[in-house]
Amino acid sequence: MKKIIILISLLFSLSMADSTLLIKKGWQLIGSSVSLQDMSKFSLKNVEQVWHFDATTQTWLGYSPDSTIQKKIEAQNIGTLSHLKSWHGFWIKSKEDWTMVFEDKILSSQPVQATSSDVIELKKGWNLISLPIDTVVSPDIFKGMTTWKYNDTQWELANNTVETSNIPKLGHIKNSDGIWLKANEDKNISIIDESLKLHNFNSDEEILTFIKERASIDKRLICGIEPFNEALTFTAEVAVSADTASNTSSTNLQESDVDESDILKHNDKYIFYVGKENDKRGHINVTSFEDLTKKSKSTLATISLDESQNIDSFYLTEDKLTVLSMSYDNQVQTFINVFDISDINNIKNISETIIDGSLKNSRVINNNLYLISSFYPQYDISYPKEYLTISSPCEDYVNGEITTNSDHTSCYGINKDTDGYFRYNYDEPDIKTVQLLPKISSNTLNSQTLVTPTKLFASSKQEQSTTITSISNFSIDDGTYLQSTSYIGNSAVEYASSNSLYLVSNDYPFFYDFNNYKSRSQIYKFDFDANLSYKAVGSVYGTTLNQFSLSEHESILRIATTEGFSWGNSVTKNTLYTLKENNKFLNIEGTLSGLGKEGETIKSVRFIDTKAYLVTFRTTDPLYTIDLSNPKAPKKMGELEVNGYSAYLHPIGDDKLLGIGQDSDESGVRQGVKIELFDISDFENPSSLDSITLDQGTHSELETNHKALAYRPIDNLFAFPFSNYASEFNNYQRSNHLGIYQVDNDSLKSYEGLEDNNSDWGEHRGLIFDLNNTTYVSFFSQDSVITKELTTKEN
Repeated sequence: MKKIIILISLLFSLSMADSTLLIKKGWQLIGSSVSLQDMSKFSLKNVEQVWHFDATTQTWLGYSPDSTIQKKIEAQNIGTLSHLKSWHGFWIKSKEDWTMVFEDKILSSQPVQATSSDVIELKKGWNLISLPIDTVVSPDIFKGMTTWKYNDTQWELANNTVETSNIPKLGHIKNSDGIWLKANEDKNISIIDESLKLHNFNSDEEILTFIKERASIDKRLICGIEPFNEALTFTAEVAVSADTASNTSSTNLQESDVDESDILKHNDKYIFYVGKENDKRGHINVTSFEDLTKKSKSTLATISLDESQNIDSFYLTEDKLTVLSMSYDNQVQTFINVFDISDINNIKNISETIIDGSLKNSRVINNNLYLISSFYPQYDISYPKEYLTISSPCEDYVNGEITTNSDHTSCYGINKDTDGYFRYNYDEPDIKTVQLLPKISSNTLNSQTLVTPTKLFASSKQEQSTTITSISNFSIDDGTYLQSTSYIGNSAVEYASSNSLYLVSNDYPFFYDFNNYKSRSQIYKFDFDANLSYKAVGSVYGTTLNQFSLSEHESILRIATTEGFSWGNSVTKNTLYTLKENNKFLNIEGTLSGLGKEGETIKSVRFIDTKAYLVTFRTTDPLYTIDLSNPKAPKKMGELEVNGYSAYLHPIGDDKLLGIGQDSDESGVRQGVKIELFDISDFENPSSLDSITLDQGTHSELETNHKALAYRPIDNLFAFPFSNYASEFNNYQRSNHLGIYQVDNDSLKSYEGLEDNNSDWGEHRGLIFDLNNTTYVSFFSQDSVITKELTTKEN
């Protein structure tokens, strides 16, 4: 039995829908998650009697639409059941299969405040309950209480204190399930809060059972999996000695003490950068600063991976190069290869590790690599058909011969094949497992399961993805695998301070009920301690833009989110939250809402100590300055409105802020890349000092990837790649450029840039350095490298 959503209309904005509860003939124990103010839903045609157990008085209440039966109920001095709360379970005896229809306003494009409670009021003793919101949870949320569910034909029991083997174990609870629960005391339970908590496991068998249970709810097919592929090759040419460069730009980091991987890194003598051939990033080139100034076309060495591997990025730490790549041949796998580069003439591959799943992100802190990977359990799932005898209106409905005067709500989900009419039974799926858990192997480690029961965590909310997200710790000195911590769920955004890792998932729950359209993000916190410990979980409304939407300062997490969309007639809500860890929860300390005009969404955020800078946009760019010195009361201090928006914000000293994004006309149409310099010395009155707008149709990778910025603070020189493919002078062909600029006091200065002839859509990087008292700028565009001496300014 399920609560089914039937969309009545789906136009440009989703507005109205009905939900129907399919009820079978005979006795059933069910719930509706919708409050019933009276008993009018239970008609004489369909229903014989309805019963609810009043936990407050520990007595039964009954109702029948049949006056004769109702009189018998009253004659037994049994109270009359007059209404049902959203969390009340009830027994119902139906005369036939029928559908109870609830008229709901759902999926509105306008988010509203929650009006339905997720709290169940338990009383000491027996309670007959259901879930008051549209969700599926594990019975673990009622841990320590005896919990029974009647599943149409048999009882299921959770938290079993009875020594018996013939009672099936209760696996999950849907909002349409009625539950018998015995509580030891009066207690209110928030379903959202309880299902948000994470728990670990006691055994591998318990893990597999949990994943299968969640897979049975998931309803999505996932393909099979094949064995590892571990080949790697390395080629090198004879290297030459190289002079050391100075004042070099390096990878642009969010946190200065947390390294991030990139496609270009250097050690002031040699430069390592990812090359591309036949649309595949399969090798890393090595050159020197000296060769760049000589405009040499040759490389000192080339590190080539197996043809199945595609390089994502790498780290350079002292004399070790750690390469992260992925393979998609027969299954998705992540590779970690560590190279000893102490002798550039004899680069050695000292370690190779393979993890099942895709690479999500990574960080390096104190020579420890923390790699975040995502594994999708591999299984095949099918659903048995239940053949039906249906009415003429349903035959017309299935055959596409419906009339406007007929009621077809009872026909939902009916299909037809050569054997007749049927519905799929989603409650009893046939699951054939292929591989449910990720594995790890290396040149020094035999293949083993990546996750362990005590370090795998899962929430009690079960209608989520079965994806396993893992954080794996390696020594970057030799690639030794140290440990992993995992949870069942997705990660959309990853942020790391020097102490903690925060993973943000917007799976929980995107639509937490069907009466309110509110997106919600769940935040998992892990510590970079000796055990890679899971610390806490929290939840906020809205979704985050990227990693810069989060920041940790003095044990306080700051996070900025947007609810709603900027298109159509949507109403949006931009909010900044502060959260603090306490007893396994990230509790909200303070909020600041009302940022941005109607329909505007967050385009960029930058947290600097106790201050925040936030940009929203729809047609213009309001830049907000926010005081976070009191985490319990974030305060908007200033606001500046300019055309366009900044997609990335970069601090320039203590009193200036650089913004790179898009210019726009009065209607909000993008015009091209815009660079803007802001004065933030007066925190309450930010102002624009200068701006540069590039040609119409230009876009920059920097708008979505902060590592595309090359910046050196010694003289505020900066460079970033941009593309232009909207000019009639190049027949609308894409061209790649490196723009070179400088913050000169209160002005922006532009230098003659670099242009690459290829029209590749891949990532590009710039590099600024001094050698022999001369400043150079290099443009890395796949295997092509262009270098020029910085001498003349355009303005």
